[in-house]
Amino acid sequence: MPNPDIPRDWNIVTFPINPQYTKQGTLDGGVGFDERGKILDPAYPNARQYGEYSYYKPREAYTLKRAIQRRQQQQRSYYESVSTATGTPDPVQERAAKIAETFVGPIGDNRNESAGKAAADGATVRDLANTYVWTADGGFFAETTTTTDSVSETTAGSYTVKDMATVGVEFGFEVFGIGVGAQLDASIGGSHSVTRTRSRDASRSYALDVTCNPSGDLQAYSADGQARFDPDGSPRRVPGKVDAYRFMSFYLHESGDNFDDFFHKVVDPLWLANSSAPNAAALRQTQQSDRKPPCWRVLHRVTFVSRVLPPVPGADAPPLEQELIRADIASNYELVRRLDPYVRQATGSTTALAEAVRAALTAHLPQLLPHEAAIRRFLADYYDVTE
Repeated sequence: MPNPDIPRDWNIVTFPINPQYTKQGTLDGGVGFDERGKILDPAYPNARQYGEYSYYKPREAYTLKRAIQRRQQQQRSYYESVSTATGTPDPVQERAAKIAETFVGPIGDNRNESAGKAAADGATVRDLANTYVWTADGGFFAETTTTTDSVSETTAGSYTVKDMATVGVEFGFEVFGIGVGAQLDASIGGSHSVTRTRSRDASRSYALDVTCNPSGDLQAYSADGQARFDPDGSPRRVPGKVDAYRFMSFYLHESGDNFDDFFHKVVDPLWLANSSAPNAAALRQTQQSDRKPPCWRVLHRVTFVSRVLPPVPGADAPPLEQELIRADIASNYELVRRLDPYVRQATGSTTALAEAVRAALTAHLPQLLPHEAAIRRFLADYYDVTE
């Protein structure tokens, strides 16, 4: 039983991740190249063929991104549907407008609702979806970043003081038998009104601070540490090393779905069920499937991976990789850089992208036309193009 004298506190519980979910050390199920082609991680024996393995899950990433955008649009529509205008027109405002129009002509409706829209935009962000790119040549940079959760607080007060004083004087006397009377009334009034308003604006933001600093050195070295070069003097690069990748980082706000995902996808199920480690016992105690307490979640998804291709294709290399090597294109990222000027403006739909890819290949790389479908597929993942 928990000790009632000890208040609730935070704790960090480490656990092994389910290798079929994501696995440290491999972005896409591969770990390099050898003479046969791509070297596969033991957890992903089918990763030689195109598919979603380890962190490389572009469809899941873009599905999450669109779900976040859809929720934000729904929230924004709700906030913008709430009008702050009064139900009946203000006669003073109407009279003032008529007087002004006699001097300057029609002035129309000049009400400004931009502040309300800005507030609506700030209040609708509850999840984060940021996009990052790393390349061996250019390093790490963020394509898109967002923050969430702003708070505004206002307090106000007013009071009114009224003073009123009345003084009355009455007297009478007689002079030679004649009565004289007089009455004096004095009234003093005052009114004092004071209004005081105090406002306090506080902002609190959540942001994902992502750092990524892998080595960008792709050059091959001999056993004694000497750099290796090709006969023409250019640096010899290590086949299979990653030369570029794009990924998305997500923050998802509290939800019972995140609780389900943790126990059914993220944590290693064999370790959770069978391990005698204290952390496993602690997690088993928190597995409240009947209540599903809401949890927040941070996750990362890779949407594009490019590896340095070997000078001679392996026996099991996919046809596209073999053709890229023959065309003297060192990696998928090099192909993206060649095609980017011709397809960048055609990423609004799969139809437009397909037409742009076909035209670019026909004009500049006709030997790759037989592999147009595969090229279009990874370009669609790279640019987030769907119907």
